[in-house]
Amino acid sequence: DEYSAIANAGGIWLSGYGLSGNVHVSAQCLRGDGIDLWPGPLNSMGVTDYSTSEKWAKIWKVTRAEISEYLNITYHTISNTPESILTWPAKGNSYAKGKDGATLVIDRDMAPFIDKNGDGVYQPLKGDYPFIKGELTLWWLINDNGPTHNQTNGLPLKVEVQATAYAYNRGTLIDNVLYYEYTLVNRSGNDYLDLRFGFWGDMNLGYYMDDHIGFDSAHRMGITYNAEIRDGVSPGLPGWSLLPKPHVTGITFVALPGDNSDVYIPAGSFMYFRNEPSVLGYPRSDTEFNYYLRSRWRNGTHLKNTFVGAGVPNTGYMFGPECNYVFDGDPSDNMEWSECNSNNVGSDKYMVLASNDFDLYRNQTQKIVLALVVDPNGGGCPEVTFAGIKEVADTAWHNYYNPPVSVTNTLHPQQGLKVYPNPAHNTLHINNETTVDMQLTICNMLGQVMGVYESKQGAEKVIEIGSYAPGMYVLKYINGLSDIGVTRFVKE
Repeated sequence: DEYSAIANAGGIWLSGYGLSGNVHVSAQCLRGDGIDLWPGPLNSMGVTDYSTSEKWAKIWKVTRAEISEYLNITYHTISNTPESILTWPAKGNSYAKGKDGATLVIDRDMAPFIDKNGDGVYQPLKGDYPFIKGELTLWWLINDNGPTHNQTNGLPLKVEVQATAYAYNRGTLIDNVLYYEYTLVNRSGNDYLDLRFGFWGDMNLGYYMDDHIGFDSAHRMGITYNAEIRDGVSPGLPGWSLLPKPHVTGITFVALPGDNSDVYIPAGSFMYFRNEPSVLGYPRSDTEFNYYLRSRWRNGTHLKNTFVGAGVPNTGYMFGPECNYVFDGDPSDNMEWSECNSNNVGSDKYMVLASNDFDLYRNQTQKIVLALVVDPNGGGCPEVTFAGIKEVADTAWHNYYNPPVSVTNTLHPQQGLKVYPNPAHNTLHINNETTVDMQLTICNMLGQVMGVYESKQGAEKVIEIGSYAPGMYVLKYINGLSDIGVTRFVKE
């Protein structure tokens, strides 16, 4: 699909220092080159064996439509509960299933859920259900101390990473955003200082040999764009060369350790490397992986701003003032450092976007949120603009800190709210038994807010739904006493 075409491969990197000064590094690139990260939890010794990892080698998926279906059921059984809800890998769930239906025993906090009775364990037949964001949520669990650690060949951190990905479908710019939330859990018994979290991306924007990269410090965002006005011919993606404009895509750090309501700390580093044996090439040791997270090349020399003027190709190596972000200028301004302005040749390269330093003490957790953002009309060099990708990044940040209205995670069935007929055809009648007027919001199963055209007939409100497409809808109720409820109806 479109998103896989603009994010060919990606992985997370971690690097931090123990109290003795030893560096601990875990990173994942293409798994054919080595495996540092494995599915599943760490045991009490801080390791995962192959058998456990195999059971957890799954990405769980749940949709808002499935949760709405579940909430519309009065009495829950194994047969009428959606499998995605029944087998959700949450604490205490006796029905939890892993890869190929493997039984999982989960005795600590894992996948998040709505705990209906507050007892701390997940019981889907008693009303508990997954806590999700967006219209579709994915959840998975990995760690860095499984059967091998041969990508970096260094000391592991013995950290679990609880990962969540989600997306919205609202008919707005938020549809061009995929969120990734990572919760790091230190199960090593060690304290780590100056830890960095990195995202490694092999973006392959259509044809992989004509890409440029750039950086926007205001959004902590690594950017990939096309080196040409039209994308080159790619055997796997022939249609991309026919697009009016190439896409521009970015990875933006939306939330990092150290952020607060007043200050968002800067990214720590933005680097790249190429699939070659040079000093600008593929890292082959824990030291080299650590360098790429800290604005250094394989030989330890610091990244430098090598821009000397428009039209002069450069790489960020050897001469110039030291800096932390490569190609951090806007290509629409030929006085700023960018691959486009430098007349660099498009190429296949890997980006490494890293956080700033933070500490992760034993048994502590830290959370990182990044977003994949896409501007389908950004264009290619020399006509490329970053204005659109920055607007989508703004949308990603705004919606993370001001989430769109949810129709499931905080609502409960409203008693005393009569809705009829159900199913309905042209009009929906709502009778409110309270003396306080109510505010209504109607959403379809994708979470999209519908227009509400209402009139009053005595104690009732009448909603015109003749223009709605046939299907199930969610009616959200809020009254002046801040009571919140939800009910559902079917439009024939």
